[in-house]
Amino acid sequence: MGNDEIIDLKNKTLNYRCNDVKEPIVYINLIAPIISICLLLFGIIRMIFAKKRKTFLTKLILMIFISESFQSISKLLQLLKYHYPDERLNKKNVNYDNARGIICQIQIVLAIASDFCSLLSTLLITLRCFDVIKNKKKFFNSGHNELIFLILDIGLSIVLSISFLLIDRRIVVFGDHVSYKYDVRDRCTYWCWLEHYSSLGLFGVYVIILISIIYFAFKNYSYLSSKYNKLKGESELKEEDEVTPLGIQSQNAETEDPETKRALNITREEIKRIQDLNLMKIKSLVYPLVTIIYWIFNATYRIVDDIVMIKYDYGTEAFKQADDEKIYFENHSSFHYAVEFFLTAYIFMSAIRGILYGFSFMAFEEKIFFNLYRKCCKCCIKQKGLEGDDDNDALNRKSTEMVENSLAEEKVDEDNSSYKKKVRGTEMKTKEPGREEEED
Repeated sequence: MGNDEIIDLKNKTLNYRCNDVKEPIVYINLIAPIISICLLLFGIIRMIFAKKRKTFLTKLILMIFISESFQSISKLLQLLKYHYPDERLNKKNVNYDNARGIICQIQIVLAIASDFCSLLSTLLITLRCFDVIKNKKKFFNSGHNELIFLILDIGLSIVLSISFLLIDRRIVVFGDHVSYKYDVRDRCTYWCWLEHYSSLGLFGVYVIILISIIYFAFKNYSYLSSKYNKLKGESELKEEDEVTPLGIQSQNAETEDPETKRALNITREEIKRIQDLNLMKIKSLVYPLVTIIYWIFNATYRIVDDIVMIKYDYGTEAFKQADDEKIYFENHSSFHYAVEFFLTAYIFMSAIRGILYGFSFMAFEEKIFFNLYRKCCKCCIKQKGLEGDDDNDALNRKSTEMVENSLAEEKVDEDNSSYKKKVRGTEMKTKEPGREEEED
């Protein structure tokens, strides 16, 4: 197995669609998955052996890390193919399940299972946050619901990945699409994927899940933003205020009139509560944001590519359409450059997906990365006088739990706010000492 074989450039002129970018595509797929696996394994080990209690959200993040590791492994399986003979140019061979074809199908199953697991886990993260806000943590915290959803996440991902491979085999093998055998699927992407019809069906399912993620992520972020602004308003916290160990002091305290000076007595616990609510607001957006941005681009590219290229990848005779494809691209050079550009961008985004997930999630779950993230994103999360310091994990966990409980217990319903005030007033009266005796 020489370097020329691994890079797979011996017959690149036959793949006119990607002949100019085949080499960088190969290097991207050889380097980025290795970096992704190292980063993801580091995060997995840190989360598994962390002493703090593993919440449902932490378990979902752990599942995303594991599923993205399998995504990278599916790409690195490409190297195994070069231990076996290359039968792609053998036009008389109609064996769909040769050695390279079997590895290709394993790549497809691993990639689809990883996609579903990451998407479904992200959806569960947004649903968990929505449950905290709207339902007082009742649903996911009751009985064995947490375990059931984790099992469903894994089980559905495996079942759906195998199902789509079977659909793919039904279309290709029984439809006698010899030109789209499994061992030729990697001609441009350097890893295998579904044929175009089954790919369009799969991305239809992906888009449905993605729309659900966008909807709940927007709802969560909107509510947390209004809650954060309300909490700041109740605390009379302003931009010029500065946090001190004793509370919040105005920076203009020396020049203010003592009679009009604002007396702000916010406890350290209240400051941490504001901090953590702001952090939760950002988490509720950042967690699904990577998934949303990546999958919007990924789904758009794949759907367009499947529709445009479907006529060149099928034929009852092997490689029959290759000449037609070459002639078309030679006559439409601008379109050829666009295809190669977006193909390279798609390959790059897919290859670094594990890196994106790793950094985005570890930025909030790992203290080292969190401190670095805060320095890099001060414009997003910095509120003047709210930096605080890294006291200890116990205080941070306590304040975060307090924020979550407060969100669960203090649901804001604008339409019924006046009614709730009346109810609270009635309850206060009934609790006054001696009140019941007087009524009797």
